[in-house]
Amino acid sequence: MRRSTVVLQRVGKGEPLTPPKAREMLAEILDSVRSDAPIPFTHRDAERALAALLSTEEMWEAVRLSRVPMRFLCAFWSRLEEKDLLAVQDGRLSLTEAGRELASNLCIAPAWEASCDSCEGRGVDFARLPREVVERFREISRGRPEALQVYDQGYVTEETTLARVAFALARGDLSGKEILVIGDDDLVSVAAALTGAPSRVLVVDIDDRLIRFIREVARVEGLDMLEATRYDIRDPLPHEWRGRFDTFLCDPTESFAGFCAFIERGLLAVRGVGSAGYFGLTHAESSLEKWAQIQRFLLESGAVITDIREDFNSYVTWGYVETMRAWSWLPIRVRPDRPWYFSSLFRIELLRPPSVENRRFEGNIFADEEAATV
Repeated sequence: MRRSTVVLQRVGKGEPLTPPKAREMLAEILDSVRSDAPIPFTHRDAERALAALLSTEEMWEAVRLSRVPMRFLCAFWSRLEEKDLLAVQDGRLSLTEAGRELASNLCIAPAWEASCDSCEGRGVDFARLPREVVERFREISRGRPEALQVYDQGYVTEETTLARVAFALARGDLSGKEILVIGDDDLVSVAAALTGAPSRVLVVDIDDRLIRFIREVARVEGLDMLEATRYDIRDPLPHEWRGRFDTFLCDPTESFAGFCAFIERGLLAVRGVGSAGYFGLTHAESSLEKWAQIQRFLLESGAVITDIREDFNSYVTWGYVETMRAWSWLPIRVRPDRPWYFSSLFRIELLRPPSVENRRFEGNIFADEEAATV
């Protein structure tokens, strides 16, 4: 039953905390956070952050469970600590008695998950792929180049890549299709090609290391349909790639300009109505306001979202975590010991010819106010 009674413990200068005073206190905290984190966030975002702290004392797990941009989250934690609502000690975060009293008066319950252990919450069983595909992909992945911060890289787990391929295969977006992969440190092109389902897989990436690696895999494995070539996403899409593919896959940077660069290239590259695209989007670097902006952009461009799978993409912690932007915001500077960065998998489908320009993007397209990992 929803709690509505006043809790009689006292905080501050002996003054009882009541639900109205708790709401007033939270509003004051949020107002002060806005000066440090000028990004869109709501009272509901603060509730999610408090719910996460009721569920775990591990900082990186609290990041995951909060489902809000890290820039807001770290500033929010700082304000809680200043008001003695949050204790930061021994490498852990924990709400103080006063902090728990605040959450109680706001009727906030611990974050709770109901995901399936077998599929890790994805709703897709990659083990249904041929066993030799799974085993060979795992072997190949061991030799991949490490992620580079300069390209905003960060690859997903092998299980995630295999699940992406299984999902696209189940949606009819791989078999007999020509596939464009825009940026591929996840090696989704290799996994897709190993299934033998696509008729062609073209990888375009700015990283020469990845291009060489994928070309060598194609040669050694005899994957004649797998190609790789260098391409800077900021440049207009070459004429020979326009309207030539059935499906595109990418994992775009999450600044809005960067996101548009990836998706516009993908939409221009596919054949037209009924063609599909796949991409990921996080909460750690994208507020719900940005999610709404992206959804409007997709609809105006002629595409509709057909699927969103929350926390589908699980990322291996990259080697440059100590130099990423968010490192300086953290209350505890300790490397994560398990995956903490997740994104939702989106599938879109074209309803009409795409309404986007083949424009050039100038300058740094990786960073915005919400960016955390650049």
